[in-house]
Amino acid sequence: MDIENIINYILSHPKDYPGKHLSPQPRSDSSFKPLEPNSQMQLIWKATIEYIHENLRQGKGVNIPGFGAFTFDIETELPRIASINPMNGEISNQRLDRKHVHKNRPVFIPDPSLEYLLQRYHRKGQVEKPASQRSVYQKGFQMIFCNPVPIAQACYLDKNVIRDAHKAIFNCIKELTKLGRVLHIPFNFSVIVINNMSLQAQFTREFATTVNNAGYEMRMRKSDDPCRTFWKTTSEDKWRSSVLSKLWGTPDSQSVQKMNEKTLALKILSLDLASTVKPRY
Repeated sequence: MDIENIINYILSHPKDYPGKHLSPQPRSDSSFKPLEPNSQMQLIWKATIEYIHENLRQGKGVNIPGFGAFTFDIETELPRIASINPMNGEISNQRLDRKHVHKNRPVFIPDPSLEYLLQRYHRKGQVEKPASQRSVYQKGFQMIFCNPVPIAQACYLDKNVIRDAHKAIFNCIKELTKLGRVLHIPFNFSVIVINNMSLQAQFTREFATTVNNAGYEMRMRKSDDPCRTFWKTTSEDKWRSSVLSKLWGTPDSQSVQKMNEKTLALKILSLDLASTVKPRY
């Protein structure tokens, strides 16, 4: 079952997965019309994938409550020895190469509620941690929770609709896992395959190569960013530079308003024509 079949299963069992996602919800921008429940959940899922992928490209791990966490297992190597007589223009590249001493391996850590239902999963215990560290924040690198607010802003929906949709999707995945179904949960950078209560995370070769570039390690190190960048960057600047802000584009409010006025005028005209009485001579 892929994500479309999972969404259809949720909508066909409304009593098991209640919430605002079961009915068309008003959009935060009047230029957009409410969508049917299936299209609405497809929209939310696509925005969720883009949100997770964007944060992973920035060097952050994302924890999805009730499902699991996408993060990195980091292995540290010894610094490389510099060349004695570097050629012109190679000094900066060699410095960057010597700083690149970490090897990142993308991993998926199932949530304890999902792990309880699995008989086995790929690379069990991928991220080693001391016994005192029990939080998911201590399992990965720069862990954050999956925030429904930017996803809601990208979809022009209320954040409670996003929360209900996420809860329904991931609860349905656990229920179908318990029933022994074969699930293919697609992400842009990975595919989660659950077959006979066994989970395997398959990451794309392009993503695995990207997270091991020297430039990617520079983004992961906060010490390389100037302190003023953090304080001068506003929330609006972060949103404008985000992929989610350009996911569906900005609606043309004037054109939409003109079309709505024409539709309303046509509706009034049809009522006037229906109310006329044929004269008798």
